[in-house]
Amino acid sequence: MKRHWMPLYIADYLAGTAHLTTAEQGAYLLLIMHYWSKGAPPISDEVARRVTRMTNHQWSKSLPVLKSFFLEDWRHERLEDELVQVAERSKANSANARKSHLSRSNLASDPQHTTTIYNQIINDEEGTRAAPAAEIEPASEATSLALAFLKAAGLADQSKLSPGWYGLNGRAAMWIAAGYSNAMIVEETKLVVQRSTDLKPIAYFEKAFATAYARQRRPLPVTTTPPPEQANAGQRRPHKQGRIYDALDGQIALARAFEQTDRGGGAAGCSEASRMLPTGRCE
Repeated sequence: MKRHWMPLYIADYLAGTAHLTTAEQGAYLLLIMHYWSKGAPPISDEVARRVTRMTNHQWSKSLPVLKSFFLEDWRHERLEDELVQVAERSKANSANARKSHLSRSNLASDPQHTTTIYNQIINDEEGTRAAPAAEIEPASEATSLALAFLKAAGLADQSKLSPGWYGLNGRAAMWIAAGYSNAMIVEETKLVVQRSTDLKPIAYFEKAFATAYARQRRPLPVTTTPPPEQANAGQRRPHKQGRIYDALDGQIALARAFEQTDRGGGAAGCSEASRMLPTGRCE
């Protein structure tokens, strides 16, 4: 079976192999790549040594540390898990491809969907085109969304898709189930493509979709308006504002004094008002 690219998680790899020498780094990479391409571990220590291209002296020194990465008989737990996942994806993709091919073959062989050249010519001569005997069912919602996504990503030519993009209809169905709208998918896809110099994997786009969807559903912030502050002529404020409020309090007191003078009238009122005037005169 032809295998796809081997997943290599850089952060995990560097964290687990930081103690290896340069030669041991190369030997370990050769061992796991041989494992991946063959689908099975080396059958013996000698075969493993030949895979690493080490001399007998280098091999005897590095064998203990290299074997610490493997189980018995050079088996590798993580690689075996990845191989199982690849095999399952390959089977699913093959089944989907056969199903799609069969569907297209059945559609092509159906006479209801076949318009002969002869009928087309006759109808064209009469000034009308032949209408199909039966309408072809429209594409499903998931297929329509998948096609819109590919177009927004600049991948209208599906023959150029990499293996990681297979089974897109299934992913589109999950987007619909999650509540993602067609417009949001198209808009976010275009934004990702504009910001990127190379094509991102589908998982990258899906992260952008989830972020945009969460942003749309985020509730508006709740704000509270503080109650208006009432002026109090008798209250003193600290710091710099105190001088401003003192001046305001003085103006309020002056206005109240004039108001009392107007109500009282007479000489007493005039005398009290005179004390409040800057000129010292009673007007």
